[in-house]
Amino acid sequence: MSVRRFAAVAASLGAALAAAGAHAQAAPLYGVTIDKLAKAPRIAETLSAEPQRATTRVYFEPHRPASDYAPALAQIHAVSAVMGELLDSSDEKSVSTEAFQARVEEYLGALAGSVDIWEIGNEVNGNWTGSYETVAAKLTEAYRDVAAAGGVTALTLYENAFGPEHCGDGASEPTPAQFTERYVPGEVADGVDYVLLSYYPTQCGGRMPDSAEVAAQLEGLHSLYPHAELGFGEVGLPRPASKRTLAEAEAIMRWAYSLDPGLSYYAGGYFWWYGWQDALKPRARLGGALKEAFEAESAALG
Repeated sequence: MSVRRFAAVAASLGAALAAAGAHAQAAPLYGVTIDKLAKAPRIAETLSAEPQRATTRVYFEPHRPASDYAPALAQIHAVSAVMGELLDSSDEKSVSTEAFQARVEEYLGALAGSVDIWEIGNEVNGNWTGSYETVAAKLTEAYRDVAAAGGVTALTLYENAFGPEHCGDGASEPTPAQFTERYVPGEVADGVDYVLLSYYPTQCGGRMPDSAEVAAQLEGLHSLYPHAELGFGEVGLPRPASKRTLAEAEAIMRWAYSLDPGLSYYAGGYFWWYGWQDALKPRARLGGALKEAFEAESAALG
């Protein structure tokens, strides 16, 4: 966008971002991801009963206008912090750089009062996202727009370094550190507020690294993102938990939310995918497990 247009947008957003508490978000983040908002009143009701105040990560569909989300986000934001996912990695190829820039501007303008953290890129080093140069251009533009408006930014990297051969994806898929060194501009690395890892144990031979392994990985990333809080931005199963996969889902949730790497900049997070289906809807299979997970995170991170 032009400097004049963005200056006008930024000026109009200042008060709304302040009202949303954009600079007040503190670790730990008690995260859950919602990919459908049709049941917003029920989601808000369930979130309000969680033992800790959650941060609800909301997936924004790639071609829906921001106005579609405003009523639901207002309800959720009344009982939970909100992280808005501007573009999921699965949608990366379907949105051009120019269209994404317009999308960021639109969403900032419409939803700033209900979004505390803006996820500027999701699983950006995944081998399904297309040209890494294009992915980098999008996340850089989103960072600049959100930062200029006074918002809080988060960047999610696909964690593939807990197993051999990049968890079997091969050397052509860079690790989080490799992607950062090659494609993330210094202004983003120095200025982004949260750097989060997306990790699915089922996609890495079932490995659930212990706190010491996680700490070693995050210490390396901290040298690249010295001013960011670090944590996990996505964990879970590839599909909603079923009777067959329930024990596995419970084990992954128990592992993730109880991690304690012992790092002052560790924010937790985790943001269980399929949060509505697995944990928040009535009689959800993991409803009790999520409460226990939040309590475990509180015990681990305080």
